[in-house]
Amino acid sequence: MNHTCPVCQSNQGTPYYAKNGYTIVECAVCQMRFVSPMPTAEEITAHYQKSEYFAGEDEQGYLSYADMKQALLPHFRRRLQTIETQPSQHGKLLDFGCAAGYFLEEAQQRGWTISGVELSQDMARNAEQLLHVPIYTALAALPDRDFDTITLWEVIEHLPDPIATLRQLGERLRPGGVLMLSTPNNGHWQALRAKEQWGSYRPPSHLQYFTRDTLTDALRRAGFEHIGVNGTAPLPPLPAWLSRASKPLEQALATGQARPWKLALFCWRGIRLFGWGWQKIAHRSDDIFATLEAVAVRPL
Repeated sequence: MNHTCPVCQSNQGTPYYAKNGYTIVECAVCQMRFVSPMPTAEEITAHYQKSEYFAGEDEQGYLSYADMKQALLPHFRRRLQTIETQPSQHGKLLDFGCAAGYFLEEAQQRGWTISGVELSQDMARNAEQLLHVPIYTALAALPDRDFDTITLWEVIEHLPDPIATLRQLGERLRPGGVLMLSTPNNGHWQALRAKEQWGSYRPPSHLQYFTRDTLTDALRRAGFEHIGVNGTAPLPPLPAWLSRASKPLEQALATGQARPWKLALFCWRGIRLFGWGWQKIAHRSDDIFATLEAVAVRPL
């Protein structure tokens, strides 16, 4: 079978992992991992129109995206602060894959002129009701250009052709405009040696599996410059007994179901801090950051 890498276009790929009836392939040239063969455009669109994707389908989507708001907002606020440290970054903002619009709501409250694109028709309607601005279900339908900032939070891993989409988004940025995105870090220790535990391996929802190097390469090939990629959301290894004991808490926080939220978050942060110390002793070379965040600039 011809496994064409979505980043470097090499066809020298070998099977890496199989899940849900799909094969994840690793490129022998750039080490990008991706689903091959890709689902069709029609299959991808249908997948995200299912109401249970955002409410009830934890294996592929979200047990309750509404419950995730309290978990997402601290990340969104921190990311907005990062964006606002960039030169001249406080104007027009597009969130591509905006879901229910929680990030755009934060940006709107901070004075940004906002726009959104969301493939799910139900979620696009929810975002419109929250934000009182049009939310488009396809980038081609969006009339605006010359954005100061474009964001993609946990979106690029869902795209069948990430380079093409990044180029299209770059064309919507003004020269010198900033693109910022997040995606699971598939250089994380679980992705490498505990694949069955790594929640990012979830085809057909996730089609692309980036590391720091492959994400940097993809942004460069899409025409961006001044690219910076950092790890966030530390998820260190734990001793086996503590991993088993803390798994229900980890799952409840990941799905937004933990109650009381602040106490659960405090306990989990303590566990992660312990795990960080354990990693320094037992697994010094592990990459413990579960998420990558990238900032890139459209050339002048």
